[in-house]
Amino acid sequence: MAFALTGKFESFDSLAGFLITQIILSSAAFWAGFKQGVSAALVLVVGGYLGINAYAYVFGGSEHRVWALLGLISTLILVLFPAVAAVSGGIVRLALSKFRQRKTGKAKNNGGQLTVTDQS
Repeated sequence: MAFALTGKFESFDSLAGFLITQIILSSAAFWAGFKQGVSAALVLVVGGYLGINAYAYVFGGSEHRVWALLGLISTLILVLFPAVAAVSGGIVRLALSKFRQRKTGKAKNNGGQLTVTDQS
């Protein structure tokens, strides 16, 4: 998608390409953190990191392969914001869960039996 908008192979060579990839991966990471939890979202971020580097290595020319190690290191910076978004989604999920528990009543364990008390 970034190539179509920027006309450059390396999507991070322009500000538009950089912002597009950050927004796409960060949005997906936040949503995954919110719906599935932080660990699942971080798997998504690691997959995105590997995808960014594999894409450049597989579809790039010999120059891209020479810079593969530098790319592996520099793209760590590119997954920081999506990782923060993933953790933020998990925090929002946890906060909403706690809020809903408080609103509907807390669960209590009475000798192996689970009972819910209403706190209204």
